[in-house]
Amino acid sequence: MFRRVFIDTAWNSKKHTCYDPSKDIFFEVNNLTELKDYDEIYLDSSIFPNMWQQLRELISNGRRIYYFTRPWKWREVRERFKEELKAKTGKVSKSDKGDAFLLWKIYGLSLIKKNTKRYFRPLTIIDIELRPLLMRENMLYKNLQRTRNTSIFGVDVESDVEILEKRLKDVRREIIDKATRLIPRFTDIAKNLGLDSEDINGLTGLAGELIYNRSTSSYSSSVRFHGLYKAKGYDARRMKRYSDKAQRYLTMLTKAVLRKNGEQRLPRYKDLRKVLWMVIKARKQIWLAGDGAGA
Repeated sequence: MFRRVFIDTAWNSKKHTCYDPSKDIFFEVNNLTELKDYDEIYLDSSIFPNMWQQLRELISNGRRIYYFTRPWKWREVRERFKEELKAKTGKVSKSDKGDAFLLWKIYGLSLIKKNTKRYFRPLTIIDIELRPLLMRENMLYKNLQRTRNTSIFGVDVESDVEILEKRLKDVRREIIDKATRLIPRFTDIAKNLGLDSEDINGLTGLAGELIYNRSTSSYSSSVRFHGLYKAKGYDARRMKRYSDKAQRYLTMLTKAVLRKNGEQRLPRYKDLRKVLWMVIKARKQIWLAGDGAGA
């Protein structure tokens, strides 16, 4: 029998809470590899650093892994299913069991509406290899920025900056190396954008953009996903939803493209949208010209 399980993931020593709808039971596991008897595994949106190796093992053994892509919907979902949630867990407020149960309810509703891909995205071996590196790159970049900012107060941080710059450059080279090997036609897409092998920042931005952008074929959806629009009014700005990770890597890529064109300035929304369109167009052209392999 085909089996699915829905998981509220946990950090560090806390156990993951799971819901098996076929048996209508909750249970806990210390390690995700304990779920090897399930065919499909659905995670919430929180994938922690200690989980990547476990996910790699599951995928290598033929298990299909999906993660929830719309965490801002939790309040709305909890309100929609509050009666069933209270009957199942005894309360409507946030809980580990409640979140695992709600993931199953979201999945069921998405099947009825035929839009499962909108709420759950599959994790591939490309994600498993590159996302941890991108997370490390982002952390090193933020540490470097904080360290540089302390120099404003007269603190000597030159040696610390040099160490962080080297580590950041090393991890970016590692990202590019893996992206070149794992993402189909990565080098061809880079060439279409005018990038060469020495454009470390630009190639890192391209890798991040290809990994984090869910709307790979729709330009309008990609614009919304990256937040490349002006929200009018306070409420609209407050409710604006977009991926800051995708926007950051697109910005890195756009800066590199602008420099290639002799423009030394910060990119504006219109620049980001133009490069986003170039990426989508390049992917489509290369896909049609080749064997149909997507990035």
